[in-house]
Parts: sequence; C-alpha cells; structure tokens
Amino acid sequence: MMNLQELQTIVHHSLPIKIFIFNNDGYLMIKHTQKNLFDGRYSAVDEASGVSCPDFGKIANAFNITYFAIKSWKHLDRTINDVLEEKGPVICDIFMDPEQFFHPKLSLAINSEDQIISPPLEDLSPLLPREEFKSNMIIDLHDKSLKIID
Repeated sequence: MMNLQELQTIVHHSLPIKIFIFNNDGYLMIKHTQKNLFDGRYSAVDEASGVSCPDFGKIANAFNITYFAIKSWKHLDRTINDVLEEKGPVICDIFMDPEQFFHPKLSLAINSEDQIISPPLEDLSPLLPREEFKSNMIIDLHDKSLKIID
C-alpha cells in the first residue's frame, strides 16, 4: 500500500508486470512472531485485531489492470497459466490460510542472556539443536548462534 502509485507507472508504460499477492488477511509474518512471543495475543495483524486489507480486485479495476483470484488448489495451474499469458499488467490474488506457516524462515530466538535476538541467515527456524547445527556448518558460527539456548 505504500507504493500504490507505482501501479499507475506500470499502466502508463504498458509494462507486462505480473503482481502476485499472497493474501492472508493481514500481516502473517508479524502474526507468527506475536503468536510465538505473546501466546497468540495479536495486535494489528488482521481484521479482528485492528488491520484490514483492501479489495485488490477493486484496486486492479481502478487502475484498469487485469485481475485474477486463486481461491483453491484446483484452480492454481489454470489461473497461473492465464496470468502469464496476459500481455499487459496483472494483479493475481492468491488467497491463503490466515494461519499458514512458513518453513524455513528467519525468526527470533532467546539467547543465554534472556534477550530476544534475530539469528543470522544461516540459522533459520525451525532451529536445529545446537550440536546438530554446529556439525553441519562449514564456517564458524556467528556469535548470535553461539548464544542461542536449545
């Protein structure tokens, strides 16, 4: 939503850009963080907790951009092909489970000083047991990884 004006740039220059929106009714990655750290107490991550998303079909229509929606697996292949065959710009809404989990992903961990830290890129969630992680690394472990508690 912070770059909505770029849709007009795409239309103005007739750019064949395909925009895929993974529509999970809010801010799913933030929701997962809140679920992990605050026992599922949500704030400003979905409509129930104070944030709503626009109807992207109406936004596409306002900019005269072709719109597709994928609401089930049975329509995925056909719709993706239709999107890619369109000559001009497209917005494609892919509706997801609002609690869909992502693996692997960057996450947060608690270090030995009881601080919340963001591990380095090579130390993705779900975190491996520390000994297993160490045995699989071919480089030295980052200081943050060394301090994560199993």
